[in-house]
Amino acid sequence: MSTDVAADPLKCAAECAQLLEFKEFLASTAASSELTSGNELTRNGNCVTRSSNDTYKVSADEKRAEIISAIWKQLAARGCPRAFQLKLLHAATAQLEQDISHAKELELTELDASEPPQYDLLKLQKFVSNQLDKLLLKLTDNAAMEKLQLYADDEALCEQPMCCTCASVPAAPAYSAAAVKNKPRKMEDRHVCLERYGAMYQLSEHSDSRFFGVFDGHSGALSACYATSQLPQLLAAQLQRTRLPDESDVDYYRNAFETAFLLADERFARKRITSGTTAVCALINSDQQQLYVAWVGDSKALLVGKRTQLQLVKPHKPETVDERRRIELSGGSVIHAQGQWRVNGILNVGRSIGDYSLEAVIAEPDFVDVQLTEAHDFLVLGSDGLWDHVPESFVVDTVYECLAEATTKLEDIPKLLVEAAKERDSQDNITVVLVLLKTREQINQR
Repeated sequence: MSTDVAADPLKCAAECAQLLEFKEFLASTAASSELTSGNELTRNGNCVTRSSNDTYKVSADEKRAEIISAIWKQLAARGCPRAFQLKLLHAATAQLEQDISHAKELELTELDASEPPQYDLLKLQKFVSNQLDKLLLKLTDNAAMEKLQLYADDEALCEQPMCCTCASVPAAPAYSAAAVKNKPRKMEDRHVCLERYGAMYQLSEHSDSRFFGVFDGHSGALSACYATSQLPQLLAAQLQRTRLPDESDVDYYRNAFETAFLLADERFARKRITSGTTAVCALINSDQQQLYVAWVGDSKALLVGKRTQLQLVKPHKPETVDERRRIELSGGSVIHAQGQWRVNGILNVGRSIGDYSLEAVIAEPDFVDVQLTEAHDFLVLGSDGLWDHVPESFVVDTVYECLAEATTKLEDIPKLLVEAAKERDSQDNITVVLVLLKTREQINQR
């Protein structure tokens, strides 16, 4: 199949532009696939982990989350058109769950036969990549090509291609992110941006929800990697449960976040991996214009409007009165070491996901909810590598100035904040996520 379909005006007039784009994507995928070339997979960004030293065992309870995370990242990395990502995700997930149940070679052999199967994360991700290639390749068959429109979002394609209006669809609120290793030997920060979170996890009552998270790992990146893939799934499972009769909206979301954080911590602790991570997660319910933020540790979230700016996070530092009291009552101690107050002289935050060897360090998150209004323009999530060195006023001014400058791309704004942190002598890993709460045009009009 030729990849220059869009260059033929007759063909352009016969099909919706988005469907043509999808056909070009499939043709490009088929041409570059190792299934047709015989070469080893070399795409960048397909796997979270890349070496046998940077992996963990995936249990039956964790498998689905890892599959969804891997497929979604690969569809984005390969340039799959937005209108086709969701149904491809759902189709590929269902197929892969079935395929994996028969792929005995993926199961770890040192386990007792009576135990549920477990998988190595790296092998699982490679299997997902190969099976996704096969699925996309099948869609290039002539019979399948006639049904490609079934993979588009509902009402995404034009009914009258001759009058295709895809290019005139108003831009939706968006996001951008940037992260750098900086001075440390390894990059231990991770982040997740799920603009279509509710639809991804098929949350019928939260279909327009968006999810964003920043995770600052320590003693390795595995806990941050784990939280990135598992927390969205765990939270989705809680949001699918029936609300209790006397449970308010705020309590419902607080309980959902708390259960998700504690389950992630409990399951990761079973792996006995010496790693931990801070976490700040934001769920935006677009229907109700409500923002929910939960966190452990010292990564932060700044909510900004023209007349207001609100730091939503109170960091879990061991030296604060409440946190010190809790740590000491649980048998831990707060000791000044290496220039900072630390739990048992080791960890400079009182709460995290992971760190199973520090009993005084817990994963119970703090939580805040905010009713969004016309006064709110954007949200900035970041690891302490940003906030410890860049004043919040500078972050606010920089974002507004960049949004007003038409030549500045949205994806460049977090990069500028990262550079500002480095210029102010930040030595740490730095991660910044910028989430627009309305379109760029609406923000500038205000």
